[in-house]
Parts: sequence; structure tokens; C-alpha cells
Amino acid sequence: MKNTRNSLTVIALVVAVALLTASSATAAKIVIEAEHYRTISPSMAKATSQVASGSAYIHIPLKRPHATTEGGASDTGNTQYKINVPQAGSYVFWGRAHWYDGCGNSFFLKIDDKPSIVFGNDGTYQRWHWVKGVRVTLTAGPHTIRIQNREDGAKLDQFMLTTNRRYVPVRPEKETKQYLIPAK
Repeated sequence: MKNTRNSLTVIALVVAVALLTASSATAAKIVIEAEHYRTISPSMAKATSQVASGSAYIHIPLKRPHATTEGGASDTGNTQYKINVPQAGSYVFWGRAHWYDGCGNSFFLKIDDKPSIVFGNDGTYQRWHWVKGVRVTLTAGPHTIRIQNREDGAKLDQFMLTTNRRYVPVRPEKETKQYLIPAK
């Protein structure tokens, strides 16, 4: 009986590992450098930095005096991207961000014709880090991503969409340019 139970445990573990390996092998991952936008509108701006991946990022320039309370966007500054999603699925949005402070730590995110949502609002300030965003169901094919002004002082270096729910990025990711649809 004990040998049978051990054999079943080993078989269950082998099947579990095989399923995990198969699911991660088919996971889609799209990584875009924020400065590779299709369009940009003020007050959103591009800036350079040696500590940003690709040596550039997008941001809402810090205003003086800087806000001390949460508020709506002061303008419609934004960047837009057109990407080609390789496979339909449930994707997690991640952004590599640098927040100024608690009143400079978010953007609005709009995917296709879905309503805008707040991206960010975490409490890590003054350093580049990955922030987990919304989960969204996407079809295979072209989609539009819009990053819009919400708070001055917010910066975005890269964004990523992945079907691997367990994946947590910790450093800059290699851009997958093949999924970026260039402007004509």
C-alpha cells in the first residue's frame, strides 16, 4: 500500500511539473519600451536617463508647486501604442515606473475601447520598480494602449503584458519589438 501511495505521489508530481512547464512554454510576453510610442501629446514628454532601460522613458513633468492632494489630470497629455497580440488570452499589465511621491505615482491606462483605469498608486518612491496592473482579456491581433496623464512627476520606462500570471519582473526586460506596430 505504501509503495502504491508513493508511486501515485511521484506520478502526480511529474504530471504537475509537466503541466507547469507546458503552460509557461506557451505563455505570451509582450515588452515595450515606453519611449517607442506611436504618438505623444503634451504634457507627456520623453526624457533620457542612463538608469532607464533603453536610456529613455516617458513622464509627466513635475510642476511647481507640486500637488499635495490627489486630483484629476491637469491636461490630456498621453502616449499611444499599437501592438499585435500573438495569442488570445488573459494578460496581466505590468509597468516599470518611477514615482516622485504619493501625489506623483500614477497614470491612467486605457486599452482599446475599455474604460480608463488608474495604473500605479503604490508606495515605492524615487526608484525604478515594476508595478502590477490590471488583468485584461485580449484577442489575437492589433490593440491600442494609451498611457495618459494623471499626476505630475510620474515616469514610465517599460510596460509588459504577459499571460503568465506567476511571472514577476524584477529588472528591465528585453523589448519584444516584433509585437510593436510602427506608425505609417
